[in-house]
Order: sequence, then structure tokens, then C-alpha cells
Amino acid sequence: MKTKKLAGIKAIGLDVDGTLYKMPTKLSAIMGMKVIKWAAEKLGRDEDEFAQEYLERRDNYRSNTLTLNSYGLNGEEIFQKVGDEFPLDQFLGRDEKLVILINNLKRKYQLFIITNGTGRQVEKKLKVLGLNYHDFEPRIYCYDQGWIKPEPAPFLAAIEALQLRPEAMVYVGDREDVDVEGAKSVGMKAVLVGGTSRLADQSVVDIYHLRDIFLT
Repeated sequence: MKTKKLAGIKAIGLDVDGTLYKMPTKLSAIMGMKVIKWAAEKLGRDEDEFAQEYLERRDNYRSNTLTLNSYGLNGEEIFQKVGDEFPLDQFLGRDEKLVILINNLKRKYQLFIITNGTGRQVEKKLKVLGLNYHDFEPRIYCYDQGWIKPEPAPFLAAIEALQLRPEAMVYVGDREDVDVEGAKSVGMKAVLVGGTSRLADQSVVDIYHLRDIFLT
């Protein structure tokens, strides 16, 4: 992927899951099975039968949380319970390259976080990765506010908190339909991690390549 500079940027917003770290396949599979098991039990459904139906419905909703909500369940609550039970440090660890990147970025830009998750879970992940959550302000944890990206509300909240023009802000995430669309809907610029996107202003192979856009 060719990178280009983004002019006039004063603040960089970051997603967490899939962006600051790539979700290990084993971790993703285990958590997915736990979510389905929990939901099937709540609904009194056979787990195997429900799993197939759930996965088909998720393809339409493009979100586990929205899929769970479509069954009349509280998707945010289920993810919080599954996350709280999970030993993250068995799958994730300190990422020295990421620590260096964030330290360099914060010298030049205001950093903020917008993520679908709760503060408790997200701050635990940041700590495991070796990051200090105080380096990010504001920290917008959508589930704590009853929001779900790509709704504009969390992005508008970041604009209000930083008192910047949206075009002076860029949001970095790993999903076009959630992160890029959400940011662009309020006038922010957007960078897609791990893929290509015509909608995004820039795409990078991984989070470390942000240095090519913002630090060189």
C-alpha cells in the first residue's frame, strides 16, 4: 500500500480491537464460542442449532453486538461478561513497537480513543499492551454510553471534547463499515488498518505504518 501524508491533522483517534493489536485467531474463536454459548443459554436454544442461525444473522448485521440485540438480548452486557472472564494476558503481551509508536505520536498530536467496549475492558487491554490509557483524551467507551459505532454520537463527542474542526482529526480503525464510515459521516478523515478502502483517506498494512503518514 502506498502511503501519503495527511495535511492539517491535529488529533489522531484510535480503535482498539483489531487496530492496536491483531486479534489472535484462537482468541477470536474462543470468545465467539463463549458469546454464542451464553446467548443460547439465555434464549433456551440448542447451542449447535443456534450457532448456525446466529452466524448467518451476524453476516447481515455486521456486528456481534447488534446481532445479539436483535434477539432481544443485551449485547453489550454479554460481551462485558465474556470479556471479564477471559485471561487476556495469555494471548496478548507488551508490544514494544506499539509503545514506541504511541510515544512518538503523542509528542506531535492529541491522541484519543473511540471503541466499542467498556472502560474496564479497554483499559485492561491497553495495560497488557504496555500502554498508559492516560495518554489518550478523550477516551470514549461506546458501551458505557449506550452507543455503537458507526453511530455518529461517539465521533461527535470526540469533536466536542477536543474543540477541533473535524477535518483536523483523523480516526484509525480496522473496519470500513464501522470505523471509516463512522468517522467520515461527521467529517473526520479516516485511515483503514489491514485492508484497502476507497472511502478511507489512507490505508496501511498495520498500525506501525502510521509512522509513514504522521512521523516522517
